[in-house]
Amino acid sequence: MFEKKNESIKSLLWSLPVAAMLVLTYPALGQQRAASPAFKDYDVIQYVRSTEIGPANILQLDNNGDIVLAVRGGATRAQLAAQGVSFSESQIALLKTFRLIDEKDDTLRTLIPVLGQDKTRVLRERARSIALPLARRLKPKIRELREELARTGQEKHAYSIIFSYVLDGLVWDEFEKNQILRPRRITAETPLWAGQVWALFPRRPFYAGTNSMSDQGVSLKVTWAEEAIPQMLPFVADIATLARLFDDYQRIGLVKDGRAREVFGPFGLFDDSGHFTIPVIDERQSNRLYRSARGIAAGAAKEVPALLNLADLVREFGFQDKEQALVVAYHELLWDVMDQLEELALVEKPVAFATPKQARPADIAALVFIVKGTQ
Repeated sequence: MFEKKNESIKSLLWSLPVAAMLVLTYPALGQQRAASPAFKDYDVIQYVRSTEIGPANILQLDNNGDIVLAVRGGATRAQLAAQGVSFSESQIALLKTFRLIDEKDDTLRTLIPVLGQDKTRVLRERARSIALPLARRLKPKIRELREELARTGQEKHAYSIIFSYVLDGLVWDEFEKNQILRPRRITAETPLWAGQVWALFPRRPFYAGTNSMSDQGVSLKVTWAEEAIPQMLPFVADIATLARLFDDYQRIGLVKDGRAREVFGPFGLFDDSGHFTIPVIDERQSNRLYRSARGIAAGAAKEVPALLNLADLVREFGFQDKEQALVVAYHELLWDVMDQLEELALVEKPVAFATPKQARPADIAALVFIVKGTQ
């Protein structure tokens, strides 16, 4: 199975068959922001499992997002038309089918959180206020993970592993393990997709994401940021060759394919004999890197719900429940935690992110690692 995770809705899509996707989606790359917050100015983010197309993709079609924005407080079709928002009955039906709006007594109403500038500012201030205390509590385990990477000469991968694998990966798993989040299961009650989708304005000035190529319990993970795309194009555009590299790793544990060696050799993912030099996280308790990563995730998942005060968030922002509050607020918090970890000198932003124009191909290797699951 190939998994697409944390990618832009309109860009960076790995065009591979997907039976079910676990997706945390970020806004389309290169979007120009208008002066007024029309829906195209919002970040559309989803944490879902979907059969094929996800709800965030539906919001990006035509002017579906404008319809959702216009009916936040409830509106009839006549009121929608009076606002100058064009629509068709097929659009309304599609948005209702994907549970993005509902209709009662001829009034359409948005079903997902859409936070404007004031609410987004308050939410982010709340997240920033607890990011430093959380980072300090995670400090011992993060140091342990860094020391393990340093022991193998792979410390430059600390940022990508802590972000992509731990904070934006294992922590979500821990939330589900602790039954704070329900597993995203597509059922008769939640057809097409399960999870959370939301929109907020404005977008953050910097964000990263993770693309994952996965099969039979093994994942090749690539952390990306918009600014670094020109320097890492083969990882997001030449997916066929990346798949050949991944296939070689799965079959024989090293890269033999000529095309894969030619394209990815300059990036320093493997040595002259084809053996991978990037971290391989074997998800077994005997693996010290995995134990450290799991320890960070467990600590964060334990601390975050109390620090956020989910009941207050539900009341203040009108979230549906504590689960929705946690997903939306933690997504904001994880960026601030990464910022605080930088301030505490526990991680260093990769060259490809900090000074992308100065990044060399070899710097991109810091953004790539492999995970071997226990299945």
